[in-house]
Amino acid sequence: MHEGPVVLITLDSLRADVVTGLGGDPGLTPNLARLLGEADWGGRAIAPSSWAVPAMASLFTGLRPWQHQALRPGAARLSPALFTLPEALQAAGYETAGYVSGPWYTKQHGYDQGFDLLEPFGTGDRAAERLKGLDEGRHFVWIHIPQPQAPYIRRKRLASRLGPGEPRLPNRVMPYQLEPFFDPAVPLPPHARRRFWAMYRLNAAWADERLGRLLEALRASGRWDATLLVVTANHGEELKEHGQIRSGGNLGRALLEVPLAVKLPAGSGLRLAEPEARRVGAARLWATLVAAVGGEVPAAAAPSLAKQAPAGVLSELYLTNGSNRFSLVEGDYQLTWESSFAPPEPEYYRARLAGLARGRKDGAGLSRPPQRIFDGLLASFLSSPPLSGRGEPRLTLERWGEHGCEPMDDPKRQEEMARRLVAGWGAFVPGEAPPSEEARQWYTGKPP
Repeated sequence: MHEGPVVLITLDSLRADVVTGLGGDPGLTPNLARLLGEADWGGRAIAPSSWAVPAMASLFTGLRPWQHQALRPGAARLSPALFTLPEALQAAGYETAGYVSGPWYTKQHGYDQGFDLLEPFGTGDRAAERLKGLDEGRHFVWIHIPQPQAPYIRRKRLASRLGPGEPRLPNRVMPYQLEPFFDPAVPLPPHARRRFWAMYRLNAAWADERLGRLLEALRASGRWDATLLVVTANHGEELKEHGQIRSGGNLGRALLEVPLAVKLPAGSGLRLAEPEARRVGAARLWATLVAAVGGEVPAAAAPSLAKQAPAGVLSELYLTNGSNRFSLVEGDYQLTWESSFAPPEPEYYRARLAGLARGRKDGAGLSRPPQRIFDGLLASFLSSPPLSGRGEPRLTLERWGEHGCEPMDDPKRQEEMARRLVAGWGAFVPGEAPPSEEARQWYTGKPP
């Protein structure tokens, strides 16, 4: 049983193929590349979702998005009925501290559960000080680095990491400048794609520098060898690989495949059973850390990486424009399942843009205020079966290669994976209740 420090560092929107050693440019992310090489397990994981709220909630509970019900902006809070990672470690005698960034991972949204201290990441100074000051006691530290998500910032001293031939870059790219291309019907010109891709990689390099500073502080504590350390990302980032941009629009590879490094404490006797060549579910980190400190892992949680599990990894995304989306990744194959709960709203993407671009929320040029558009979709979502939806699902089979994905025409494999996707989604779920009923049970503290 592990009794030393447990450190979890998450990065926001870091896709695997930008990381040096996992397909990214040589020298772009040297700190993470070094850790991946030193770690007991270093490779690729599959995020539980492509949007921040359900993805991080799964890392913190070991549950799939439908199980924990933190699915959407109006229901982004971790229910008090959930047993979170810091609560589990606190129960094992750990002092717990979190350093967070972004609007979701806050006390308001339930992330204070189990933390003795939860404060903003800010410059990262206080998080680094915490790591540097670790002693021989039981300490759990979670740090969330806000990059490389937008805004993308040009930092001249990092530009050489991009290599020669890169386009001339702006000082920054703000989220509202990316938002128009979230609409699949709006093409991203090749020159803009090159510019955004370069700026995103610069942000990844900056995130890696921030990570390096934290790892240096941990080494300076003298507790490096005694620490159980995990570094990963909540989800990836898309630049039109599946027709959209940023995160939370679909469940394509760029959004789901993230880096994962697990460093076990020296001489602890802990072992990981999964081979590094396999893509594993990131939600398995909850059970991995809890089991390592002697905690009990319930059957409904994703299994520890100390045990070999079936190869399939399920991801979920709810309440897009008239549909819910599900993904099953098995080896190099991905099946996506799209179920409809309402006809697509023609003004959905323009309504999103109206709420983001330079803070405008008046919905100029729309037939209805943006909130009415979103409310209409929400009402249909809340009253529809989440997986079966209204009508036949749309299924897509792809194979992941070294340089992207290719569609596959393999009806037998598609049928078999669809059957396993349905079985996986239904595991530990009493029945396919409409979202309104499922959420009511969770948020009254009475989980089904």
